Formats: sequence, structure tokens, C-alpha cells
Amino acid sequence: MRIAFIINSNSSKARIAFDALKIRLTHTFDAFFTTAIGSAKEIASNCIKHDYTHLAVLGGDGTLNEVFNALMNSGKSADELPILCIHPCGTGNDFARNFALKCNVEPFLRRLEGGSIQYSDGGLVSYTNLNGETEQRFFINVMDVGLGGLIAQRVNQYRRGKFAFLAYQLSILRTLPFYVKRSATVKSTTTLYSGPAMSIVVANGKWFGNGLGIAPKAHVLDEQLECVILARVNLWDYLLNLRSIVRCEPINHPEVHYYKTQRLTIEGEKNAIELDGEYVGTSPAHIEVIPRAVRLLIG
Repeated sequence: MRIAFIINSNSSKARIAFDALKIRLTHTFDAFFTTAIGSAKEIASNCIKHDYTHLAVLGGDGTLNEVFNALMNSGKSADELPILCIHPCGTGNDFARNFALKCNVEPFLRRLEGGSIQYSDGGLVSYTNLNGETEQRFFINVMDVGLGGLIAQRVNQYRRGKFAFLAYQLSILRTLPFYVKRSATVKSTTTLYSGPAMSIVVANGKWFGNGLGIAPKAHVLDEQLECVILARVNLWDYLLNLRSIVRCEPINHPEVHYYKTQRLTIEGEKNAIELDGEYVGTSPAHIEVIPRAVRLLIG
């Protein structure tokens, strides 16, 4: 076993976790610290070329997304790629919730010694990037078109390390009361929905937004994505159903729609997109599932 640790240097939790881990490790390892947005992807790409058996990600969903994109862009199959080991040390850690993973040293060490390996699907989306160009990018957990994309955009505008959680909450307070729903058409093999929508979530995992169980029927290994459309939903509807969302239960509301699909297209008015918590650009978007995209080391 040869492990490459990719550590989000902006996360004090990640740095502290690695300090606790490195004195206990019995396997060969190297440590790489991120230096800027995009550096986790660059580090992972280099690690893939140097025959590491495991990539250990110490950070949150944003760091994980960069590493996942490096894996997918390598052109190798899941069985040819290093095994992904997640030590969730970010703000939300929503993908890790699918496996009940925590930022604890002892469980992580036990996983290295005798954890089971599970495959996970992923998603590929084509969209318009911040330069106005068509771009493709992968996501491992959730993408959101609409409200979530706008919130992520505002968070990214003034995110500052340890204040990231506060920035997210302030963005919600700034955005929800004044958000104007934009018209969207969602198509799979047929038209699933056409009309104004607060948010269109396409999920591989169940959770997003720091613990909100938006996609209760999503499963990371069913070779499908769950599309959740929050259509003519207002702030009051959201608050009334917040308990169900936190408990990862279906929302019983006539303007909330759930679909399972392998691919779909979102058209209509231009709208903000976030992938795994990061604002990346705008719609229109074409999304498809990537079956058995990566191997994960879980408990």
C-alpha cells in the first residue's frame, strides 16, 4: 500500500487530522498540501502517474470534487485508478454522509487496515463556464441549478477559510427572501417539467448544503441519478418542510417532483449551477451518470 495524502491547507481540521494520522501510519505515504483553488486536481493528476495505490483526501466536498475530476480525466477505469479514501474535514462533508464517515483518526486507520471497497457512480455535466464557454466537469455528489447555484456563487465571492460556514448561512439569508424563480424545461426521454423552478437538483448522493437530505432515494451505486425539482415552492413551503429535508425524507408537496434517470437536459432561462458546493457557471446543462466511476475505501 502506497498512500498519497491530499490535504486542504485552508482547513485547520484537515491539518490537525493529518498531524494525528502521520504518527500512527505504518504504510508508505507522501503528503501534498493544496495551495490554491484547482491545486488538489493538479496534485491528484500527478499522483495517478506515480503509481499510488490510495488517494486519501483530507478536506471537504470541494477538495473531493477536484480529486474526482482528476481521476475521471485520467482516462483510466475505476479498477486501474487509486482507491479513494475520504477523511471528511470540510464544512459540509455531504458526500461522506452517505457512508457515515467522520473526521476521526481511529476509524480512518481501521479502514486502511481492513475496510471494504465499494464502487461509486458519478455524474458528468456540460454547461457554460464563467468565461462563457461550453465546458464539461464531473461531480461525485450533487449538482444544483437555481437557488443552490446562486447561493454557492455568493459564498465563493467572499469565502474566507474558517468563516466559510458563516458565509454560507449569510448567503442563504440574503438570497431566499428575494429569489426570483426562473423558467426551466427538464427533459429526459420525455419532458419531466416545464415552468418556473426554485431549484433543480441532480443527485448521486443524498445530502447537500451541509446536511440537507434533498434526495432520499439517491444511491451512489444504482447507475442512476435522482432529479429533484423544487418548482413553485416559496420560503414558507421550504421552512415547513425543513424537518423532512434534514431527516432525508421525501417532501410531500405538489410542487416537489422526484425522478430517477441516467441522463437529462436542463434548458430555459440562464441559471446558476453549483457542483459539489462550488459555483461553476450557468445553464443550459446536459447531465449523465457515470456508472462505477471510482472505488472508495469505506468502513
